[in-house]
Amino acid sequence: VILDGENAWEYYERNGRPFLRDLYRRITEDPGMEALTVSEALERVEPRRIDRIFPGSWINANFDVWIGADEDNRAWEYLLEARKAYERAVADGRRAAPDLKLAYEELLIAEGSDWCWWYGPEHSSDNRVEFDQLYREHLANVYRALALPAPDELSRPILYLKPQAFNRPPTAAIRATVDGEVTSYFEWLGAGSYRVDARSGAMHGQRFLVRDLQYGCDGQRIFLRLDFEDGAARELVGAEVRLRFRALGDGAGESYAALRLKDGTPAVEELRLAHGTAGVEASFHKILEVGVTLSALAVAPPRPVEFQLSLWRAGLPVDALPSQGWLEIPTAEPPGY
Repeated sequence: VILDGENAWEYYERNGRPFLRDLYRRITEDPGMEALTVSEALERVEPRRIDRIFPGSWINANFDVWIGADEDNRAWEYLLEARKAYERAVADGRRAAPDLKLAYEELLIAEGSDWCWWYGPEHSSDNRVEFDQLYREHLANVYRALALPAPDELSRPILYLKPQAFNRPPTAAIRATVDGEVTSYFEWLGAGSYRVDARSGAMHGQRFLVRDLQYGCDGQRIFLRLDFEDGAARELVGAEVRLRFRALGDGAGESYAALRLKDGTPAVEELRLAHGTAGVEASFHKILEVGVTLSALAVAPPRPVEFQLSLWRAGLPVDALPSQGWLEIPTAEPPGY
């Protein structure tokens, strides 16, 4: 007799714990029965060769629940990339054994099939957002254990969520002073604004650190501004902000910058700009302000630019703006400005 699966116990008192304790007690006390682990049972069974295993599951005799949907495919692709990173680290031979062991444990956790049980259209749960966050954190932990930067896509939900977000495109050119302070009300007047409603049910369970993202351009530089929730700025000292830019149009490449937040001028830790120049200026005090020259991005007005921003702490994703997709910044001044 083999007992398998956890589904029934959630409907029992205290998740079935009293029932299972009593069940195993009675088995142990019965002289005609013996409770064994799987390993103990296998040791008592004569091995026999199995030439073929039917590919399928106990549901519809196929894998439809776990593969095929866009969410499922993305989850497996991210897992594959993490596995490749681990195998490269093993082959490299320079990682310490404890680090490799931890990375492998995180991989095994992420390889559990129940993660993709919740991706795709087949099943729903009030905790799907938490499952998605945990899955991406386990994958990020693989890279963290290997002392590698986690891919930026792990900062964004795999689930196709539709959070209640407010996005107002820029209405005027922005000429900001990058000093990390709210210098003037007029400084950001006319900037685009993106804000996620923290009360949105689709984002249940998430703690919001960023209150508002403002963005704009003066025809020479792109400006970004992050306003934080009360007390959050202090928590984010040492955190990492990643910026990705791409010009709209055929053959447009991506540019990348990573900033390490500290009071004053954040350290620019990595730049992959189109022209390889240090065209990034940033300051972090009450707010975070960033300026990036269009020339560094190899963009000339009026060609629009799209961007994404993600926030990381201790190698794990914290927030991403927007949560899905890109935000567009016009580089030409609006008519009549």
